[in-house]
Amino acid sequence: MNPTTSLRSNAIHLARGVAAARGEHLCMTFADSLSGDIARLQVWRRLRRLFPLAPPEVLEVLIEEVLTP
Repeated sequence: MNPTTSLRSNAIHLARGVAAARGEHLCMTFADSLSGDIARLQVWRRLRRLFPLAPPEVLEVLIEEVLTP
């Protein structure tokens, strides 16, 4: 599995976990709001732990691409 695919699949998996913990639908969790920003930050921090060598810019672009409703 290439690194980008692994990052993407982990980002989606983590996003689903954050949404489930909040008891919300995925699209509502990451809506353009303060709550959505906090949810994206949670996913970003968890991805940084899983992929410490991934450049932060790559993670930011991936999160915007995958988690923006």
